Amino acid sequence: MGVRTVETLTDDWLTLAKYHLDIASSDGEPRQLTRLSAHRGDRAGVLLCSRRRGTVVLTSQFRLPVLLHGRPDGQLLEVPGGLLDGQGAAEAVRREAEEETGFRVGAPRLVFRVYLAPQLSKERTHLYVADYDPGDRVGPGGGVAAEGEDLRVIEVALEHALELVQRQETADAKTLLLLLHAQARRLCG
Repeated sequence: MGVRTVETLTDDWLTLAKYHLDIASSDGEPRQLTRLSAHRGDRAGVLLCSRRRGTVVLTSQFRLPVLLHGRPDGQLLEVPGGLLDGQGAAEAVRREAEEETGFRVGAPRLVFRVYLAPQLSKERTHLYVADYDPGDRVGPGGGVAAEGEDLRVIEVALEHALELVQRQETADAKTLLLLLHAQARRLCG
């Protein structure tokens, strides 16, 4: 049982591959399947929490699907994050947090490792929580302009962040998971 063959259909901004599989069905009988999978690489995200202040740091940025689903500005509230780009997940969230928010974080704590769209992609997302303090801000954030990033940094109380994310017509899954986790575990205040 397993992968019989793989056809790469496109390898540009992302890789789209067709997998031909031999699997066992629920009754144990062998079965052949064909599935598509899109992949850009594993990614990581981090919720920056200040226990002392009861606040979190989010970003707002343009996302094409948000525009296509009717929000004119295409903006989506998210935790900072991005592709691993050959680094370990913890190193990647430290890099992304600093690029996107300007905050340098020390020791992010792994909370979840999830598939956000397993029917579509083999990408895994590593989700972290990290403490921050206003004194940890070493730059303006906003992302990397050369990568087309133009992010707004938002520092708000955890409860208000949850309200803002849930008020959006569609929420970013990784952000909602981390905010609900922080609320349940009382990590930010």
